[in-house]
Amino acid sequence: MQKRPCGKTGLDFTIIGFGAMRIHGGETRPWADLVAAAADAGFNYFDTSHKYCSSTSEVKLGEGLKGRRDKVYISTKSSADDFLTADAVRKVIDESLQKLQVDYLDFYQLWSLPLKDFNEIAIKPGGTLEGIRKAMSEGLIRHLGFTSHDTPENVIALLRTGEFESVTLQYNIINRVNEPVIAEAARLGIGVVVMGPLHGGILGTRSDVFDRLVGGATGAAAEAAMRFVLSNPHVTCAISGMTKMTDVDANKRTAESFRPLSKKELAAVDEELRRFKAITDALCTGCRYCMPCPQGVGIFVILTLANMARVYGLVEGARREYARFGREWPFADFKDATHCTECGQCLSKCTQKIDIPAELAKAHELLKG
Repeated sequence: MQKRPCGKTGLDFTIIGFGAMRIHGGETRPWADLVAAAADAGFNYFDTSHKYCSSTSEVKLGEGLKGRRDKVYISTKSSADDFLTADAVRKVIDESLQKLQVDYLDFYQLWSLPLKDFNEIAIKPGGTLEGIRKAMSEGLIRHLGFTSHDTPENVIALLRTGEFESVTLQYNIINRVNEPVIAEAARLGIGVVVMGPLHGGILGTRSDVFDRLVGGATGAAAEAAMRFVLSNPHVTCAISGMTKMTDVDANKRTAESFRPLSKKELAAVDEELRRFKAITDALCTGCRYCMPCPQGVGIFVILTLANMARVYGLVEGARREYARFGREWPFADFKDATHCTECGQCLSKCTQKIDIPAELAKAHELLKG
């Protein structure tokens, strides 16, 4: 499996890593078995958070990586605005170590960090960074990074603080705004981990489009989208939200046989982007940061169904699913878009900066049938 150096850390990551944000559900064993299979397949970078999957992701990851600690790099994270003091962040670090069943973390990330929170919270005396640095001095954390959805200019400012060894950011075939950030990270010797290489899985379903983009060479939308991300030589690793064994197998093939897109293929990407720009500017990635909705609206599910109808042409199927909201599994617990009160709580949580109330109204008009 191909690997790349993570900045100046001295660590080499497999070019595709395991993202543990989507291993939902109450059962630990099936997910632990999937994690173990991914590690045994050769993937060596595993990314989680203390809050992922209703705070069960770390437990599942830890169980799956037992006996494999010396073969993998584990990264977890917490946000500065959740843990304002050194003592608070130290407590959550200790909890993560316990759930992951490890003595140390290879990486700890300040999660979804805006420049404002770095300046006003993280670097204050007795603040978040002080707690993390103390844990590092005790050997509990080996490397410090951050993830961010801030503007490219602000993320570059964070890179230039000299505090971090890696950055995790969004970058994919339809969202290339962070290309200057990736270039600056490379100049500074900071590793770059890409989240959302398939834009929340959306890009993996457009096989007709991606067959055109790569001239039919691969016949696989997900592989083509991943190849685009990894064709940037400054990307260390792309995180994939593997949820089944077929994902592990497909990513293993990609990581073993990867070759960069040619100049001709990249030109085709640019042409396709122009065609789809009007609809891709407001695509929900299904990250669920907007949830829970105070009114019980199934925000990310509704917007995903709208994407299926609007972008992929799967109108009838999306409408059938929408009609099950509030009535039938798996949507019985979700309310439809008519229950949105435009309270605005979701707006500050959306990493894509989507006008969610407005998009819900459009989705309802499209899906109500």
